[in-house]
Amino acid sequence: MSVKITTAAAASGDCTSWTSDSDQTGNVKCGAEPGSATRTHRAVVTCLSRYGGGVKWEIKGPWKPHGRTSSATCSHNRAAMVVSISHEFSHHG
Repeated sequence: MSVKITTAAAASGDCTSWTSDSDQTGNVKCGAEPGSATRTHRAVVTCLSRYGGGVKWEIKGPWKPHGRTSSATCSHNRAAMVVSISHEFSHHG
């Protein structure tokens, strides 16, 4: 399934976004760059219910250092799917 990448950084190649688990999980991995040791990111995933009128909601994955993958799962029983993936950045330290 093709999902919408909604941030300039994701589209620029700094971060890679993809789905897994039959399009139930959105993943984001941002590259480790020089000076990024205090920079973290997390997946921001928009989910869509497969049943009950197509309700949408947003979930966020855990903060991860660059070079690691942040993931957020819409459903464990195929009741929802990922419709878009973006990410947020934070600086620590």
